[in-house]
Amino acid sequence: MKNHTEKEQLQELRLELKRSKEREAHLQKENQVILNGLSIISEAQTKEDIFNGLLTVIKEFIPFDNALVLSSSNAEIFSVLASTDSSLNKLTWKYNELFYRACHKETIVLFKPSQTPHFTFDSKILQSYFTSVAISGIKSDSGYAVIILMSSHFGVYSTSTKESLQRFMPLIERAIIDIDYKDRLNALVDIKTKELKLSKERFQDFAETVGDWFWETDLKFNFTYLSDSKINSVPILSRNLLNLLDEELIISIINSSRHNQTAFNEIEWCPEIFNHKIWFSLSGTPFFEESGLLLGYRGTLKDISRRKKQVRDIQKSKSEAEKANTAKSQFLAMMSHEIRTPLNAILGLVDVFKDSSLSGNQRDWLNQMESSAQLLLTIISDVLDISRIEAGSFTLDEQVIDLLSTISNSVDFFKDKIDSELINLNVTVSHKIAKYVYGDPTRIAQIIFNLVGNAVKFTEKGIISVNIAQLDDGLISISVSDSGIGISKKALNQLFQPFVQADSSITRQYGGTGLGLSIIKHLTELMNGTITVESSLNEGSKFTVVLPLKETTKKPKVILHNDVDISVKRMRVLIAEDNKANQVIIKLMLEKQGHEVCIVNNGEDAIKEITQKLILDYYDLILMDVSMPIKDGITATKELRSLGVRLPIVAITAHAMETEKKSCLDAGMNDFISKPIRSIELTQLLASIDLR
Repeated sequence: MKNHTEKEQLQELRLELKRSKEREAHLQKENQVILNGLSIISEAQTKEDIFNGLLTVIKEFIPFDNALVLSSSNAEIFSVLASTDSSLNKLTWKYNELFYRACHKETIVLFKPSQTPHFTFDSKILQSYFTSVAISGIKSDSGYAVIILMSSHFGVYSTSTKESLQRFMPLIERAIIDIDYKDRLNALVDIKTKELKLSKERFQDFAETVGDWFWETDLKFNFTYLSDSKINSVPILSRNLLNLLDEELIISIINSSRHNQTAFNEIEWCPEIFNHKIWFSLSGTPFFEESGLLLGYRGTLKDISRRKKQVRDIQKSKSEAEKANTAKSQFLAMMSHEIRTPLNAILGLVDVFKDSSLSGNQRDWLNQMESSAQLLLTIISDVLDISRIEAGSFTLDEQVIDLLSTISNSVDFFKDKIDSELINLNVTVSHKIAKYVYGDPTRIAQIIFNLVGNAVKFTEKGIISVNIAQLDDGLISISVSDSGIGISKKALNQLFQPFVQADSSITRQYGGTGLGLSIIKHLTELMNGTITVESSLNEGSKFTVVLPLKETTKKPKVILHNDVDISVKRMRVLIAEDNKANQVIIKLMLEKQGHEVCIVNNGEDAIKEITQKLILDYYDLILMDVSMPIKDGITATKELRSLGVRLPIVAITAHAMETEKKSCLDAGMNDFISKPIRSIELTQLLASIDLR
């Protein structure tokens, strides 16, 4: 009995050993298959290859008819990542508790999947696919993935299937991860490919739009890329950039850039192959490999013929404009000379007759004559001013001035011109106003004169107020308001335009050129100031000028006024003047003051007269007209100075342009006096000469 028992035990041990060896062999085979599967998956190039490799390995141990790999990035909707049957690719799956368990390391076998809502389908064909189901899955960084094995036979999968799938999990995980990675990589490649294609299309569209040629060369400037093999329909025969260029200077610039590994930009080139009629702009920049080694150059070639033509047209237009502006200035200077010359005789005779015995009516007529002539002179000065402003040649003569005196002199001029019973002219000055400031006295006076003059012109009766106030930061406000006819809102927009008045009827009724306000605006801006206007039709106007005038403790030079008694010693004066009327007027003025006068008709006669009496040191002063026939005053002065004549020479000019005055001083003249010459101005000039 004992022996029998031992034999049975021995037999069982042998059977167990045999089963153990069979299991060991089976596991060894599974492991080898898994290793082979991993190798296949690693070498796979596409997700289909990975999926097929996985199924080939699994099918040796687990039977199935079809298989699916589902994926989801957000654990909501699963889509088909890979399948053995294309009819399954359109299926979508909602996240459920089966997928949850599968993705958390549980293998599931369904004996009757049709009894679960997750595997219920309207199609009987699809339903037949899922008679038996085995499910496994993983959770990775990219999301969730589930593999489903399907059989059309009932009861194919069992507990042993779960165990086999569990052993195949490393292979399944690797396969699913690789399938997911390959899928995302392919999607990314597709996106980048589309972007690259779009970029190329965009690049080509831009290139065609801008009309540029794009090129790339190696280190020897052999072309490695050309966006077009033709330039303006002319074939590019040379494959080397430098061989295309036919100018040594351009080639040397490019070679220098290559030597220094720097870019060359906007090199203008007019090639011989286009008969030097088409201009190009050549630019290039070096490109390097990651180690910093220079590989070649990339750049563009632009057709700049249109731009060059535009530049030439602009230069031509500018030249023509400058010529026109010069011609205009010359015309205005000539017109100024031609008008001032007869005005000199008119105003000169007015000064002479004023000192003679006249009746009351005669004196009134003389004053009206003087006012009319003075108005004509003002118009000429305005036209010259606006011309110089437009030409950009207008400059300020800043000096120390008595501001209140300057303003007062301008306002006082109108006190005798208005009827005090109809118009009340008030002047208000802030006690904070600086007494002495830096500024151009003539131009400040011109601003005040024009503003107050306009107020007087357009106010028949009422009040005109001039207010001078000190603002912060050294700013001084000068406002002139009136209760006159006012300005409409529409007219305000063009008020400061030259030759423009608020209404054409104003010119007929009140006169004027429409230049005053335009000149004021330009003068104000030249002084870095501002001008504003407030006005309503039939309610009056208010003009406000704000100027930055710097205060100073220095005192201005003493200026001689008309009411100052000036004593001048007796002089011998030589007058060089071709106009007979002006000869008579200037001679009368000088002789009336006790001076001895000699007259010649041109500069050549003046030189002869001076050289003949040079030894005797006969003359004390020469009054030299600038514009004379035979020899003008500038040329005559230069010759006299070259002969060593140091006698004071004062220019008589009707041009009144700064360039003309500068020419006089540059020629060696000591001073100048503008036509029309007034008696007081001539006296002041002689006094200043006498003080030398």
